[in-house]
Amino acid sequence: MAKRANQELYEFNKRFLEGLYEEPGHKLVKTMAMMLTGVIIGQHVQLWMIAVNLPFAPQLQSMVRRFERFLADPRVDVKVYFEPFVLAMHAALGQEIAYIILDCTQAGPKCRTLVAGLVYHGTVLPLAWKTYKGKKGHLQGEKHRDLLTEIWPYLRYHHQVIVLGDAEFSSHPVIAWLKEKQWDFVLRFQHRYQVQLTSDGEWQTMLAVYQQAGLKQGQVRHWSWASFTEKHQLDHCTLTVHWGQGEDEPLCLVSSLPPGLNPHLIYALRPCIETLFGNQKSRGFQLARTHMTDPEHIDRLFLILAIATCMMLGLGTHLFIIGHSKVVDRTDRRDLSLFQLGYRYLLRLVALDRLHEFKMYFRWDFKLPPPGFQKAYLLA
Repeated sequence: MAKRANQELYEFNKRFLEGLYEEPGHKLVKTMAMMLTGVIIGQHVQLWMIAVNLPFAPQLQSMVRRFERFLADPRVDVKVYFEPFVLAMHAALGQEIAYIILDCTQAGPKCRTLVAGLVYHGTVLPLAWKTYKGKKGHLQGEKHRDLLTEIWPYLRYHHQVIVLGDAEFSSHPVIAWLKEKQWDFVLRFQHRYQVQLTSDGEWQTMLAVYQQAGLKQGQVRHWSWASFTEKHQLDHCTLTVHWGQGEDEPLCLVSSLPPGLNPHLIYALRPCIETLFGNQKSRGFQLARTHMTDPEHIDRLFLILAIATCMMLGLGTHLFIIGHSKVVDRTDRRDLSLFQLGYRYLLRLVALDRLHEFKMYFRWDFKLPPPGFQKAYLLA
């Protein structure tokens, strides 16, 4: 019975991908469908774990070698194969502000993957990624800029894009590029950075600035039309310092937004990317446990995970919009994220032989109830 269900999921994935790429029967697309099926069922990126769940006669190691050839194949252009999903996101975005988050995550024992993603109902839809050697430490700003350059063509005509990132991304290459492209940004920076509050003022550390201002826990201060770092003197910036209740130290932000838009509240969206990383890793596909060390191979593996992520979020959106989320979630509260709604519902469709009911799309015009018990959710 399990073999039949796995076979049906593979056939469904193959038709789904062939429809996107118009490549019926192409060996690369077949292999993608195999890997996508194995990842969804096995929830693991190790190749033998992907292969062991597939309903095919060849020996396990033959399947593993097929996957290894796919991951090493330069014809598998990650950007080209993921573009249909990026276009679908952009088409659904409409007049919403596009919040882009930059961050890095561990991928295997010796690599880190830099990801740019689009904020989506408490999580992030991946837009582009690039893997580099190194287990820790910051990547150079030029690499961050290159990833932004990759996604710029898709969003260059969008009415407003706001890029969010932690202190690793508040570099001159990134901010100068964002200013040139007229994309807004809210980026964290270290309080030791030198800033200038007026055109003829002295350069001083942000630490000295907020200490002189007498900032206390629970307070927020903004300085507009400031210059950022004495070395690069990026002007017309807003500096925000927010010292949250119970926090050991303030949060320092540099932004292109006016103080009235409260950049610190917009920056609060940044942790959404941790939900994506959780789904790719410990709560989902175990990306951190891959044994791969070649960055390009990991990029192609991430392609499979990104497609699976879009499928789950798109199906979860469909399930919520039609009011059927209680089919897999509790009836008295919301426990599951959109990703988990989609993932569990997909497994139900497989088990019930109803994959023909699969639908995925992205929408920003609804609001998920907060997790936990909510009267409005109970009555919905």
